[in-house]
Amino acid sequence: MDKDNVFAVKRLAANNEYYSNVFKKTERTVSVVFYILSYIERKQETEFHIKTMSEKAMAVHEASLATLSLYEYEAKEKIFPFQQSLVALEGTLRIANAARVLNDEVLALLVGEVDLVQRYLRNHFVGAIPLTMRDTEGNSGGDIKRVTRTSLSGPTRPSRVSIPKGDISSDAHMVYSQLVDRGARIKTVLEAKPAATIKDISEVITDVSEKTIQRELNSLIEKGQVVREGERRWSKYSIATK
Repeated sequence: MDKDNVFAVKRLAANNEYYSNVFKKTERTVSVVFYILSYIERKQETEFHIKTMSEKAMAVHEASLATLSLYEYEAKEKIFPFQQSLVALEGTLRIANAARVLNDEVLALLVGEVDLVQRYLRNHFVGAIPLTMRDTEGNSGGDIKRVTRTSLSGPTRPSRVSIPKGDISSDAHMVYSQLVDRGARIKTVLEAKPAATIKDISEVITDVSEKTIQRELNSLIEKGQVVREGERRWSKYSIATK
């Protein structure tokens, strides 16, 4: 085989740029989330958000830590759970902001940091040309393995969904819309903000239209999972009590 086609690939833990621009930045962001949570007054209205943000932040920490053991050639296929955890955290932060548990300045700070990490992942790893691992010279472990490049073209990228202009994390919302069931997202908003209008929901779930939200709400009502009070534009929606 041509020596020019052989590449040395490190684990992400040994990639200094990844460690600094992704792992350390993510850990700082998670630390800031827990720091902020420690200053939120614990009461009935905030307990749900504190618990949810804490769980999502810990999930991000665990997913970020798990990526360090990946080889660079694995990132494209296996870094997706980490991206998912970041998007889930962002969604939780936005819901807390809509419920006035987090103010706009704190939300902008945290979402901005999450967006930077997501952009770095997309630009440096997710769009990389796939590589196939091949052990050479009796290499049975460690942080370095030999791989060969199998394709110069790479897989076809999926088409983008329509995202509102001006959304600083539109790509993250795109991933979010593909990862999480829309009905589950709407119910999460209603758990945080009972008696919400369609406009209230659309301010949190920004990657779909109000008509789409209306159709999803109608489906949830038919399933007995959501109840509606009022008619037409004055309608308000809440989680159905069992």
